[in-house]
Amino acid sequence: MSPRRAIEPTESERPGFVARHKGGIAVLVALLVLVGAAGGVFVAGRGALDGFFAVPDYPGPGGDQVQVSIPRGATLTEMGEILAEADVVASASAFTRAAAQEPDARSIQPGTYLLRTQLPAATAVKLLLDDTNLTRSTFTLREGATASEQLAVMAEKTGLDLADFEAVVADVDSLGLPDWGEDSVEGFLFPDTYAWGEDDDAASVVALATDEFSKVADSLDFEAGAHKLGVTPLEALTVASIVEKEVFREQDRPKVARVIYNRLDQGMKLQLDSTVAYLAGVKGTVWTTEEQRDSDSPYNTYKHKGLPPGPISSPSKASLEAALSPAKGDWLFFVPVNLDTGETKFTSSYAEHQKAVAELHAWCAASDANRKKCA
Repeated sequence: MSPRRAIEPTESERPGFVARHKGGIAVLVALLVLVGAAGGVFVAGRGALDGFFAVPDYPGPGGDQVQVSIPRGATLTEMGEILAEADVVASASAFTRAAAQEPDARSIQPGTYLLRTQLPAATAVKLLLDDTNLTRSTFTLREGATASEQLAVMAEKTGLDLADFEAVVADVDSLGLPDWGEDSVEGFLFPDTYAWGEDDDAASVVALATDEFSKVADSLDFEAGAHKLGVTPLEALTVASIVEKEVFREQDRPKVARVIYNRLDQGMKLQLDSTVAYLAGVKGTVWTTEEQRDSDSPYNTYKHKGLPPGPISSPSKASLEAALSPAKGDWLFFVPVNLDTGETKFTSSYAEHQKAVAELHAWCAASDANRKKCA
């Protein structure tokens, strides 16, 4: 057998290895201890900084219900101060910091909100962005009502003085009406239900209705639609206001509009009771007397050709659409023949119209109840 080869010792087995490296290990351990200590100092220091810069905030979920009013034009800082004072949030700073994290925070609406005390600031921001938390009152403007009737409703429901509303609409230039608007708010108070806040004044309440009219008119491209028919936007609005007062059934709106345009095209007097009722201040009916129809007012379409000077009511969107898109037909007359169902006859000759009028008279004479409705 060949002699066994001697095995060389490894580096760690050589004499002096431990001695040579022991000092290095000690240094490494010392460095690790220092790094760990520094890390501990950093963590402790950061905790101290966080504590120094933290703002008071409630953990939630919230306490008692409370009403808080956010005034018109309030900044987020002012909102935070109001909420902090009401104990909704722990601090104004917590609210503004939470609002900075919410892209929609600047769209918070003025009004009175139903909230809870001691809410987390982020929760308070979300609740203010939810319109369902607004405690608003409402009023409804009727289709076919006159401007004076609409203003009376606004005054009654808001508790503001009617004189304030009358002063607002008297300054027509301040109402932001379309450029083609005349010198009156008549026809521009759009019929709808509106929510108002306790901080609203007469001007802001009126603006709810006039702004809505502008939105609806823009959605219909009302001005261009009127010009396409060969009339001015104000004339089209006047037609719509008459349609609103004359129709009994939804489907008849475009037909009534067509009758008006046909009579205008032929140079005929409109002979509409609705315009006479407007000038006479008749409420609840469009039937007029011979004396009322003898007036020299330009609103008396029995005496004067063409449209009256302006709208006679607040037309609905359906009537605005009818004024822009009248039905096709050669009708020159219309008359309801049944006031219960609203059935209306549209005719193109005076003889046919007289037959329809006789049908109405027969319906009126059929019962005492009918006679009262025809009075």
